[in-house]
Amino acid sequence: MVNVEKKIFRSTKYLIYYPKKFDSKKKYPLFFHLHGSGGRGENFEEFKGSTILALLDKEDTPLSEAICVFPQCHNDTWFTDFNELMDFFDYIRQLDFVDQSRITGSGISMGGYGIYQLMMNKAEYFNKAFVCCGGGMYWNAWRMKNIKFKIFHGEQDTAVYPEESKRMVARLKEAGAEVEFNLFPECDHNCWDKAYTNIDNLKWIVE
Repeated sequence: MVNVEKKIFRSTKYLIYYPKKFDSKKKYPLFFHLHGSGGRGENFEEFKGSTILALLDKEDTPLSEAICVFPQCHNDTWFTDFNELMDFFDYIRQLDFVDQSRITGSGISMGGYGIYQLMMNKAEYFNKAFVCCGGGMYWNAWRMKNIKFKIFHGEQDTAVYPEESKRMVARLKEAGAEVEFNLFPECDHNCWDKAYTNIDNLKWIVE
């Protein structure tokens, strides 16, 4: 992907990557990603070193087939401006070239908490979720029962304990959701490098 734009929605700055040979008259899957606490700030310098952005810059991964959107959190957490985040998601998902049947929510760490909460509020618009070392209000997991999940966590994680993912996985399965849980024995907090560099995972996102 070489076609990337820096934009702003109200007070939220974001990056939007378009597929190669983008045609606004066609429909594309949407990959909507929330970063972790390390990406917070007022400019896009904080995104440098992002595993996912590095993949997009290669132009030859399955994500090159999708519209990929990366809002930036400019406050302490995604929850500080959560209403704006929900409005922003609604704006993005309604773009004419977004395939409404193929919307994936993604998040790592703080973004994992944020994407769970967003999907609990907007569950009818997501069909897949890809979450690394996140957590949230697992007692509301039933709201997301129709979403297909891939969830990842490092067993050695002391920043966000793996129990956070385990609780969410248990409640999702209890509600009847389709869930694949990957607990990496050797990983600490950064399990996303392993998750997002797996080509089969990326193919699954855009299927």
